[in-house]
Amino acid sequence: MYLHILRLLSSLFGEKAELALVAGVGTLAVAVLLLLSGAWRQGVAEARRRGGWRAVVMGLANGLITLIVGATFVAAFGAAMLVQSGLFDERHGQVTQTNYQAIQTNWGQPHEQSELAVAHYVTEKKTFLLLKDGRQVPEDEIGGDEASLVGENPVKVTRDVRKPVPQNSIVSGTVDVDVRLNYRPKGTAFYTCYEDTWRLAYTVKNRSDKATEAEFRFPLPASRGVYNRLTIRVDGKDWTEHLVLKDNAQTWTMPMAAGQEAKVEIGYASRGMEYLRYTPAPMAHRETYKVTMRLSPDAAEDGEPARGPQRFVWEEDMGLPIGSMTPGIRKDSPAAGEPMVLEWDMASVATSLGMGIILPDIKQPGWYVARLLHEAPLGLALLAATLVITWMLLGRGTHLFSLGLLVVAYYLFYTILAYLSDHMTSFTACFVLAALATLGLSAAYLWMGWGRRFAAHQSLALVAAFTLYYPLAVVFDDWTGLMLQVLYWLLATYAAGLAVVMLYRRRRDRTAEETPEPASA
Repeated sequence: MYLHILRLLSSLFGEKAELALVAGVGTLAVAVLLLLSGAWRQGVAEARRRGGWRAVVMGLANGLITLIVGATFVAAFGAAMLVQSGLFDERHGQVTQTNYQAIQTNWGQPHEQSELAVAHYVTEKKTFLLLKDGRQVPEDEIGGDEASLVGENPVKVTRDVRKPVPQNSIVSGTVDVDVRLNYRPKGTAFYTCYEDTWRLAYTVKNRSDKATEAEFRFPLPASRGVYNRLTIRVDGKDWTEHLVLKDNAQTWTMPMAAGQEAKVEIGYASRGMEYLRYTPAPMAHRETYKVTMRLSPDAAEDGEPARGPQRFVWEEDMGLPIGSMTPGIRKDSPAAGEPMVLEWDMASVATSLGMGIILPDIKQPGWYVARLLHEAPLGLALLAATLVITWMLLGRGTHLFSLGLLVVAYYLFYTILAYLSDHMTSFTACFVLAALATLGLSAAYLWMGWGRRFAAHQSLALVAAFTLYYPLAVVFDDWTGLMLQVLYWLLATYAAGLAVVMLYRRRRDRTAEETPEPASA
């Protein structure tokens, strides 16, 4: 703890961190001893009784010393909360680049599946003229200008030339993808991984009036990974023995007659991370095209519990990779454990956009506790300030001992919550137990020490508000801003109400003192 606090001070004071710590502790010790000194308290009381400039000076000095002690106490526990937050982050849900790269290497990269590509070629006889300088000039490019070749005595040779036949040969496509989330642990965190199964079917047509040699190229979705049950069938026949791997793509060639259609079916099972996307050829027209993705939640396996959301809602859980279009049909999970269905159904469409999803991240272990610990110092400062202000408005003064005890109780709420979460999986149970301990200690002190008075009740209510309402406002991300604004407005309204009551009572007492008593008969 000392080393962490010293590191925090080093970020503020540099090499003079230890000197600043010693000076702060020494000043605090002197201030506490002065406040505890009977002679000092008697001197302040005597100055107030006599009035005049001495009362002002002594009052200011006493208030300043009290403020220093209280602020230092609160700041020390705030710093301790920051240290606890850092220690908790080190033990829970810390995503690191090293672990991310290890998971990506062992499990798989994000999948970017591109469309099947088909190119057509014809082989033709072509005559070339071989010149003395080694050049080969196609005879049809010379034309009738043979005078330019005087003295060259060219030699004519005939060769086979492979010539492309440009065309849009993919008529239609159907893509079915089943995705099951599988959050993988590494270090203290979980990473968003999935297992996917692809089934792709294309109708390919030679639209030219010539018999061609068709060259097929099916790119794999990632440069690293494992592809199980990889099958490629052409017109129902297994085409595996014809495959040649070239530039991370499965390629093959086959002859196609003019106007011939072929049915190409491709399937494989693999696994990846974070997102997946299917991308057709940019702006290529397809008569029909349909892409369907079914996303299933993480399932319990081998005694391990299911992780992450068990039912998917499009607006809450999903996102789109950059350059992807929104699915036309989105069917949320009908029940826990059942898949969400996304469909892109297109006809006569040309697009440069892909079809894909960004998969939902998991709440890391201890995420809620870490979130609370990050905001705890601010909650502590607000609670201390609210207690002191309301006590002064109620005429109880700063009451340093009571402030210290309630600050300690509030600090223990967060530390107990953090350590309980190491041994209990339910955040709700940890929260309730820690809150009961803090409120029990605060209630016992206030009701037994202060009595059943309004000041005790309102102090306990403030502790309860910052122990129950404030942490819940922090956890509910979508409502945090609104909930905190409501809390601030209520506290400001309450403080204003106390101030009005105090001013009214002072005015009433002053009026009563100035009104003479009626003479007795």
